[in-house]
Amino acid sequence: MKLFKSVALLAVLFMGMVQVASAQSDNHVVSVEIQAINEIAIAGDVSLTISAATAGSAPTPATAGTTYAITTNDSGGTTRITASTSVAPASLGDGPGNDLALSVSAAAPTGGTSSGSVTLGTVAQNVVTAMAAVSESEVALSYTLTATAATGQLASTDITVTYTIIN
Repeated sequence: MKLFKSVALLAVLFMGMVQVASAQSDNHVVSVEIQAINEIAIAGDVSLTISAATAGSAPTPATAGTTYAITTNDSGGTTRITASTSVAPASLGDGPGNDLALSVSAAAPTGGTSSGSVTLGTVAQNVVTAMAAVSESEVALSYTLTATAATGQLASTDITVTYTIIN
């Protein structure tokens, strides 16, 4: 009996030490933000050479193409792409005529509108308009270089074309 009382006393003391486990929770704030994203990447350089003509006609235009990739998260439908050149193509050539022209036709990504063939110069011009949020690659860019006989000759000259996404 003495043993029973001792065990019972120990059991009561032990029970007093055991606490009932309870769940604990906490929370915190996670701040999120999505800023304007406007990225464009041109796939590669283009080379245009005018080297032929039909007798009695202007030189045969040179054409070449590349592609671009674009990501913009502006969903307003007013985003556009502009293009401009580092030099005025019409100022090049060694002849008396200022009639060298570089034009581009930029296909529009899904939901946008192409401006068709646009003659490029040092002042930015719209080449794609009415874009909404889009992420697309391998969108076509087609270049055409035209000249007349009066343009004369032109050694290989680099013209930088800059594309800008505007919201």
